[in-house]
Amino acid sequence: MVKRSLEFIRQFDRNLWVLAFGWLVGAMGFSASMPFISIYFHSEFDFSMTEIGLFFGVMTIVRSLCQLIGGEVSDRLPRSWMLVYSQLFRAVSFGLIAISIYFDWGFWAVALSLLVSVVFGAVFHPVANALVSDLLPQEKRLEGYAITRAAGNLGWAVGPAIGGFLVAASYDILFSISALITFVSAVIFWAMLRIPKAISPLDRFRISDMIAIRKDPWLARHSMLVFLLYLVVAQLIVPFSVYAVEITSAISKMQLGYLFTLNGLMVVALQIPITRLLARFSLAAQMAQGAFLYAVGYSLIGWMVGFEYFAFAIVIVTLGEMAMSPPSLTMTSRLAPEGRMGRYMGIYSFFVATGWSIGPLFGGIVLDLFESSPAMAWAVISGAALLSCLGYLWWRKGFVEKVG
Repeated sequence: MVKRSLEFIRQFDRNLWVLAFGWLVGAMGFSASMPFISIYFHSEFDFSMTEIGLFFGVMTIVRSLCQLIGGEVSDRLPRSWMLVYSQLFRAVSFGLIAISIYFDWGFWAVALSLLVSVVFGAVFHPVANALVSDLLPQEKRLEGYAITRAAGNLGWAVGPAIGGFLVAASYDILFSISALITFVSAVIFWAMLRIPKAISPLDRFRISDMIAIRKDPWLARHSMLVFLLYLVVAQLIVPFSVYAVEITSAISKMQLGYLFTLNGLMVVALQIPITRLLARFSLAAQMAQGAFLYAVGYSLIGWMVGFEYFAFAIVIVTLGEMAMSPPSLTMTSRLAPEGRMGRYMGIYSFFVATGWSIGPLFGGIVLDLFESSPAMAWAVISGAALLSCLGYLWWRKGFVEKVG
């Protein structure tokens, strides 16, 4: 067993494991506090679901644009430098949120501090995803993305458990700990990451370069379907949290943390085995399977109320997450021309983040409109994932010819 584990580890560049470790720590810092910020807005400022969704929608539009720019810039600047500073400034932003809450500076102080976190967090993901492709040959990327996802979700497993405990004490302590953990992530990248210089584009940068999607119809189709899927993926952090804790009062904040921990632990334990199990299917088929599971999982939330029922729904949602996440990134990396990995990852991340931005608003409006019928509300929300599933099945043959 130990020998097989060592053989598996040695298959991959040392820097991949450093990236995964830093990602784990960074995800722990983020997930310790961010799932609870929507509850803070609802309880402290009496925001409605629609207002919370609108706020996070605006924030994630900013995130979308920053990811697009971050991916493009990462083709021209050292990726390691961008990873270090993105995490460093994110740590500062969490510290500012803690100070704003402690001194009761009000909504705008918290919101502006959160904006700093959004901007620098947005830079991190396209850079990190592009780095995985830099470090690994094409045939190893699916497993490489599975490894980094498992690491990130281990952080998600530990973070909310810490957050659920700390939030019972105070929100300012919660964000202070988030700041400290995120700073450690920056130190890991600074001290341990040693990566070769990526191939840089030789042409001059133009703003129009960032919309390369207009020249690649398969990137456009993939991006559109990913956007639809992430409208549903985005429900977990804000709409589901407020629905489960505040609207139904079915679970406590600590139990909500346990559900996020369940999600993270499942990915840690099962992401790599499931990725290997599904590798016999085309990438488009894997995406369709994941989208279908998302549709089923979120539909069930409207029919079942209670911790154990929510846990069952989260299990199904997490299976969908594990099915679609590595192939989604792998498809993007295989579509990217040489020297354009950062750009393509930035475009992909833009559509992911746009789904994240509109998703909470979409979910909030639907939940407000169907306040008396949660089953109908969650069925409508889940419909976007079902459309994504059908799209990947419709274009499956073309995707197979293009990316395998």
